[in-house]
Amino acid sequence: MVEVSHNEVKYQLETREHDLYGFGVDVFMLEKDGGRPKEPIAFIPGSDESAATAKTAQWLKIAFPVELQGKKKK
Repeated sequence: MVEVSHNEVKYQLETREHDLYGFGVDVFMLEKDGGRPKEPIAFIPGSDESAATAKTAQWLKIAFPVELQGKKKK
């Protein structure tokens, strides 16, 4: 299993074969204590584990963008 982090949140990727989409990874958002929920938040398809991991990193940037620090209105 591969672990990636984005915006100080850790995700665990577990490979599996999907009936419709083929090979890919299930994405689990880890709890603050490191616990893993029963259900994944997404399935990301890819030709192999490396490709699916790269696509997952891209998806995380789009799905959970970094909050921009804006100027406070007076």
